[in-house]
Amino acid sequence: MIRPFPEDFCVKFPSSMDNPFRYSPHPLVQKAAEMLMQEIDSSEDLSLLFSEGKMLGVLAVEAEGKTGYLAAFSGNVGGKSIIDGFVPPIYDLTDPDGYFKTKEAEISALNRDIKEFQQNGMISSLKAGLKEAERKMQEETSMQKARMALLKHKRDEIRSETEDPSGEEELIRQSQHEKAELRRIKRRWEEKIATIRSEIHLLEESVEETKRRRAEMSDELQKWIFTQYVVRTSDGKSLSISDIFAEQGLVPPGGTGECAAPKLLNYCFAHGYTPLCMGEFWYGQSPETAVRTHGHFYPSCTSKCGPLLKRMLNGFDFSEDTVHGIPEILHEDNSIIVASKPSGMPSVPGLDGKVSMLEWIGTDKVKAVHRLDMDTSGLIIFAKNEKAATCLRQQFQEHTVHKTYHARLSNAPEGCTLKSGDKGTIRLPLSADYDERPRQKVDTSQGKEAMTEYEITSISQDGAIEVIFKPFTGRTHQLRVHSAHIRGLGHPIAGDLLYGGACATRLCLHAAEITFIHPESGSPVTFQTELNHY
Repeated sequence: MIRPFPEDFCVKFPSSMDNPFRYSPHPLVQKAAEMLMQEIDSSEDLSLLFSEGKMLGVLAVEAEGKTGYLAAFSGNVGGKSIIDGFVPPIYDLTDPDGYFKTKEAEISALNRDIKEFQQNGMISSLKAGLKEAERKMQEETSMQKARMALLKHKRDEIRSETEDPSGEEELIRQSQHEKAELRRIKRRWEEKIATIRSEIHLLEESVEETKRRRAEMSDELQKWIFTQYVVRTSDGKSLSISDIFAEQGLVPPGGTGECAAPKLLNYCFAHGYTPLCMGEFWYGQSPETAVRTHGHFYPSCTSKCGPLLKRMLNGFDFSEDTVHGIPEILHEDNSIIVASKPSGMPSVPGLDGKVSMLEWIGTDKVKAVHRLDMDTSGLIIFAKNEKAATCLRQQFQEHTVHKTYHARLSNAPEGCTLKSGDKGTIRLPLSADYDERPRQKVDTSQGKEAMTEYEITSISQDGAIEVIFKPFTGRTHQLRVHSAHIRGLGHPIAGDLLYGGACATRLCLHAAEITFIHPESGSPVTFQTELNHY
């Protein structure tokens, strides 16, 4: 299972495991990924299996004094969970006679029942019949009421033309008959309508009961899966995914344990290997939504792998994130503070306990009105009173604040498709990728509008691409996704580990200029800050 590195490949071993959620791939990981991709490319069967796109993982290990690497893939490939040369799943759900497949078949049968029922149109037909019955009831009762009004008018004429009381009894009988007929019409249609409504209710209840049963079975099956997924940890324990998440007061999302990273670590610890460094990268065709590019490395997902990997790697020393530079106040008056935020410093306090710009200035002194990503450097505005905060927040919400960013993009492995002087506008709507938080994804159905104007200012000999961005909207990670996505520029920002950017000491994105209406003077003001280096 362990693939050896070439005998002539020498590199210094890492002093500790990389943080799987924030790392630059170690040379061992890069070499392992290169060798694995070559292996897949040279195999007709493997290249066909992985060509549509799959996240792969490699883990450099030391075993019995020798160094090599393990390989894994996320989920299944072509319906297979076990492929020669790749570590096996933590628990194999593909056994056709196993409990999972049996229960999955039962749930699938319920899905088919629901789908067939929805497609046969019985409820739609009944609802159409109900609407027609209600229309006819209204029509008949209206006609009867019109008839009654006409006959009443005639009776009133008869009464006005004669004073003979002998005919009054007959007129009263006629009136009573017409009223009784109206009641019979209403009763007949009400009974028919009630019967149709009862039939609709019974059918809808049947469908809802089937859906409830499906949901209960799916929930029970998911819980069962997480009790079967038992992983080995770095401290020698065997824990189920269910227990690991319960320790942290969480419920594991669907698909937890299927990613490449936990598969690799589980196999490594189960066999007593020493893990050195690890990385996950994309192989094959890029998807339409998420930012995934062939050969690019990406950090582990936080929702599924976050709690799991942290427990599996319990005791490993992960290097802390670095703040590149020092914060600085550039302008201060009675209403606002304009500051320069360094890369690596959060804009506002988070759960990780890192000192933020807001705290550095003093939370009793200012109010946050917008944010920069932690890894983005540059201009950030704070308000010194509620009136200024309201004014500035409104400007940001209405997209009337004009911002200019400088960025350096990574060169694509297959070469650069951009040219110096290229200009344009990127329009790709964005939404949160809830399975891969904090990533954002392109979402044409439910995403929020995101528009960015760009200009390529230069391309250096080493392939680094310098670009100016002017965002018209301020969506989370907008510039990062618009840079990296295949329908954007197709080149992630250098140092953007979340979206597959090339290794750099930091995220090469800088908020260089901002223009807005000063909340006190009512006049436009512009502030600029230079970037010394990335």
